[in-house]
Amino acid sequence: MKTTITEKDGKIILAVEGELDTDTCAQFKEDIEPLMNSAPKAVEVDMKDLAYISSKALRILVSLQQSVLAAGGTLAATNVAPGVREVFDMTGLSASFIKE
Repeated sequence: MKTTITEKDGKIILAVEGELDTDTCAQFKEDIEPLMNSAPKAVEVDMKDLAYISSKALRILVSLQQSVLAAGGTLAATNVAPGVREVFDMTGLSASFIKE
């Protein structure tokens, strides 16, 4: 798992690669902690290179989303692969996360 955080046109781009599973969630949470504390106005979670996401990782993303929304910002997942989207669909989170 690899995360990359960049800024483009006032938007934070959080690119996630590999697998977000039980073994990688602690590192993922640590990687995005600055975003949770800085309350950015717009966050795009680019999932084009994400192969798998666990329910634990989804909870971390929900926490990030709540932090961003509480500060008046927006968060959207983009480039979601079909297998990853299936997890969002099964949990009922697609409508609140995935923007196409």
